[in-house]
Amino acid sequence: MFSDRLRFGICFVLAGMCCLAGTAAEKGTSRQILAGDRVNISVREQADLSRTYAVAGDGTIDFDFAGRIAIAELSVDEAARKLEKILEKDYFKEATVTVSIANFVEGDILVTGEVATPGVLAFRGDAIMTLMEAIIKSGGLTASAAPDRVRILRWKPGGGMERETIEIDLKSMMESLDFSKDQYLRPRDIIVVPQRGDTDANTEFLALGEVAHPGFHPFTPGMDVIKAVTVMGGLGEYADWEKARILRPRADDSYAVVPLDLNRLFSAADMSVNVPMQPRDIFFVPSTRNEMGQQVYLLGEVNRKGAFTFAPGPNATLARILLAAGGVTEFSRISEVQVQRIGPDGDKKTIVVDLRPCLREGEFEKDLPIQDGDIIVVPQKVFGPGGI
Repeated sequence: MFSDRLRFGICFVLAGMCCLAGTAAEKGTSRQILAGDRVNISVREQADLSRTYAVAGDGTIDFDFAGRIAIAELSVDEAARKLEKILEKDYFKEATVTVSIANFVEGDILVTGEVATPGVLAFRGDAIMTLMEAIIKSGGLTASAAPDRVRILRWKPGGGMERETIEIDLKSMMESLDFSKDQYLRPRDIIVVPQRGDTDANTEFLALGEVAHPGFHPFTPGMDVIKAVTVMGGLGEYADWEKARILRPRADDSYAVVPLDLNRLFSAADMSVNVPMQPRDIFFVPSTRNEMGQQVYLLGEVNRKGAFTFAPGPNATLARILLAAGGVTEFSRISEVQVQRIGPDGDKKTIVVDLRPCLREGEFEKDLPIQDGDIIVVPQKVFGPGGI
């Protein structure tokens, strides 16, 4: 166990390193362009190329006649030089390009594990925050922390469910006072501070809905429903115990549905409900607070992910519910929206719907009626020929 004095010393050293990291950032490491940013691009030789471009989930922009060009992970100056070379190669004798960031991608940072106050840190892409600063803002390390195995889980470009894992040895950094390996954080990063003796698992599952601690939690081998409920701190006051479910990602970006009647598990000790968990599972517990309404679950390229309560009736259709829930993102593929449904006999089926007539032409007579418990998945647009 760390002594209180050592714990204080760690926090003191961390605070000092945060100051140094902030100073280094102010002196000039240029921020990289990230997926989700919007960038202003000006081309002196071609005025109609000068406008604001969205950086897609795969890190590319649709640069008019030059096609899709990857600029994520580059500084604005590097992106400008890259675009100049492309234009000079095929279109202009000389090109003059300037790039700036118009809107920064936003997304909170989640800090979990052995810190004093785990939780969410507000963050947006134009801010500067390092791993050290995030740990300090979360109250510092606990006495049980394993500072040599701190991990940052970061979404990979492409808009899928894959993350890369960056492992940082804070212990050696603090002992050597070499802060060069501190990491600048990005929106939607997840910081996991493991407990000493934990297995070196770099995967997690997501808890949503009426649970005590929603968010990402470390996945450990042998985890089942009971262990997952324990890790997420139990269920909320308004949990609908009978309608919980696991959404399990498939290789084709759809989700399999595993129904969970938690009343049978915890009240009747029916261990058949205590199914094994898998990495990247989404454990969802709906709420009973809107008993007069029904719920669907929205995933993928929608502006508001999660449970959405709706009133049954003629307006309970796929397109209308998506619009009422905030609509779809600019990267959505509305020609292949998936509705995953469990029938009265327990059979699961996936309905693929082309929503272009509804959302683009207002032909709602072709809309699909939605049922309570449906899972709606809006896939990401496929860039290139045929992508819609």
